[in-house]
Amino acid sequence: MNEAVSLANSEYWNELCGSRAARKLGIAAGDPQGVRTFDAWFFDFYPYIKGERYIPWGSLDGSQVLEIGLGYGTVSRRLGDVSKYVVSLDIAPNAVEFVRDTAPKVSPLTSSALQLPFADEVFDYVITLGCLHHTGDMEAAIRECLRVLRPGGRMVLMVYNRYSYKRWIVSPLDTWKSWRRERCGDAISRKAPAPQRVSWFWDRSTSGSAPPHTEFATRIQLLQVFDDVEHIEITTINVDNLTDLLPQRLQTARLDLLRVRLLNGWLSRRLGLDLYVTVVK
Repeated sequence: MNEAVSLANSEYWNELCGSRAARKLGIAAGDPQGVRTFDAWFFDFYPYIKGERYIPWGSLDGSQVLEIGLGYGTVSRRLGDVSKYVVSLDIAPNAVEFVRDTAPKVSPLTSSALQLPFADEVFDYVITLGCLHHTGDMEAAIRECLRVLRPGGRMVLMVYNRYSYKRWIVSPLDTWKSWRRERCGDAISRKAPAPQRVSWFWDRSTSGSAPPHTEFATRIQLLQVFDDVEHIEITTINVDNLTDLLPQRLQTARLDLLRVRLLNGWLSRRLGLDLYVTVVK
């Protein structure tokens, strides 16, 4: 099953993650000249990634860094500027080639996160944002990341929150059943992907298709997966781009301001879309 998902992922993510945003920014598909515009938008939209809250940009000099899941290459380019040795890995060849063209300071590599082509304990940092929940086996991918991480090394992971406000809106019955089972101490079906009619609300290509596989994680699940690490911190953050929900004529700067307020408020901290996990092995 994982091999089939990997093949489907390799094809699907050949359209760079972020292509819909790039189109809205007026950037031609895969245009390396548009990366400055895209990177500025990316860090403005996710200000908590630009800062030191999750990725310690100011402490990476001299570190061996592995990044998994490249998208439009924004994080790769920033990592290349602050660290001397960065391997950026993705299962989609187009994503790897795009990073090779736009991030000359990193070493891009095509491979699956489920079978990392590295020896044990070789990296000081493993950074993977928005990727492992698409692999077909999120927990196995996490274990691979831990395998290549040195003792005392740090892993920064972002995965989708099963109990975000959007899950309660889009799939309330399934979300409630999962929540109730966990609270009763029963196992929930973790590896089963969300239906594509659900995952479509999180990711979709420019043609409108959803990814081949999307899992949603919970705090309890992640604590169990990372049961043998030195330190773990899990936070919830992120809300939708509100203007995506409305036709062009109704999109206003006020909605962008409202998102900023929500991003820093209770909704994001308690029911946000993403779980950010910082682990010290």
